Amino acid sequence: MTASSRKIFKVIAMIFLLLVICLLFTISFLSLENSRNTPLNDSDLTFERPQIPVESNAFYTLLKATNEIYWPEKLSKRLGDLSRNTNWDDSLAADALEKNQACLSFFDEAMQQLFLLVPEIKGQEDDISYLGGWKQLCNVEFIRIFSLHRAKKDKEAFDRTFEILKFGQRIENSGGPVMHYLIGSGIKSGGLWSIQQMLADTTLSETDLALAIHELSNFGPNQEGLTNVLKVEYKMECTFLDNYAQGKIPDTTNSAAEQALISIGMKPFLNVRKTKMELVQVDRFYLSNLSEPFAKVPWSNLPNQDIETNDSTLDRLASGNAMGVFFFEMLGYSLDSLARKKDVENIKVTATQLLLALKIYKIRHGKLPDSLSDLVPEFFPAVPLDDFDGKPFRYLPEKKMIYSVGPCLKDLGGKEREDYSKDYNLPFKIEF
Repeated sequence: MTASSRKIFKVIAMIFLLLVICLLFTISFLSLENSRNTPLNDSDLTFERPQIPVESNAFYTLLKATNEIYWPEKLSKRLGDLSRNTNWDDSLAADALEKNQACLSFFDEAMQQLFLLVPEIKGQEDDISYLGGWKQLCNVEFIRIFSLHRAKKDKEAFDRTFEILKFGQRIENSGGPVMHYLIGSGIKSGGLWSIQQMLADTTLSETDLALAIHELSNFGPNQEGLTNVLKVEYKMECTFLDNYAQGKIPDTTNSAAEQALISIGMKPFLNVRKTKMELVQVDRFYLSNLSEPFAKVPWSNLPNQDIETNDSTLDRLASGNAMGVFFFEMLGYSLDSLARKKDVENIKVTATQLLLALKIYKIRHGKLPDSLSDLVPEFFPAVPLDDFDGKPFRYLPEKKMIYSVGPCLKDLGGKEREDYSKDYNLPFKIEF
């Protein structure tokens, strides 16, 4: 073979090699594009918003209530003390209730309406400031509750408190994202705390106390609310990813041309479908374990819990979904934190029921029982379980305390939280 022939052969071989490389690249690109465009089976995470007539939706009545709140800045601390039943001032409480008559009237009207559905939240930039107004509205209601209690009108005070609990649960179920569940849960916690506060010197009869135990069963594990919250949150995250992939970056105004360029530039770094699938897997894992005590949830099996978070920058870029990993970390709310919040709420409901039963027992026997088993079967079919470890609720009669092991899952004898310690229980003192 002549030198000229060898050169021609090398050129042909080089061209052939380049063609093979281009072919492989094309196949890989088409495969990647196909994976990006294949429909995602996420129908089980679709939240179907109910169609509710305006006149039946308490949302709009609650807006009227919050617009009528009297809570001047100069009196904010003193009014806040009243809502927490501290530094009580009869004159200030009476004045606050007088000036909040319209607010409380609208709140009462809202609680008579059948539904509470918030406007659809499509993104992080949507206005949910009404949640702050609802918290303030509850503070006004707590002043009314403690005023009734101090006036020895405990039946009315307890009835008002159950309206607070109902309001909190309605917020959890209102069709909003996670923040709505957290605010609703906080409002319910305030209502349960107020019941515990009033138990020390309540004038309620044994019959009314027993009815309260039964009624609290309606505010236990709210699986429907959590399920819907996760579905709403998932849709928001999908919308965010779709918009970003199209160059619609939040908080900026891009022309159509700029959006197109950003979208093209995103192709090698953002696989929307893969990122959505990772969110789907995590949400399905959580929903399938909603009814399990915290300690029995196999958190080590949580899908994608370490998703590429330890990879180098080059590894992430080579994965074809570097931005997807970043968005997953940013959007993927901590489900174990949400699970702890859910279990703390359930613990507070159970503890309040136990305190009510202990109050009845003491009224009858003049002393506290030696064991929570003494409350079975009259008040409970069995000693209520701790939502964190699935074991019976703890009781220390000598310390006048019941408690849950809490998120640390260690029995520390009812130890309260100190500073930022992670090792603490959830104690509830028996103040009677």
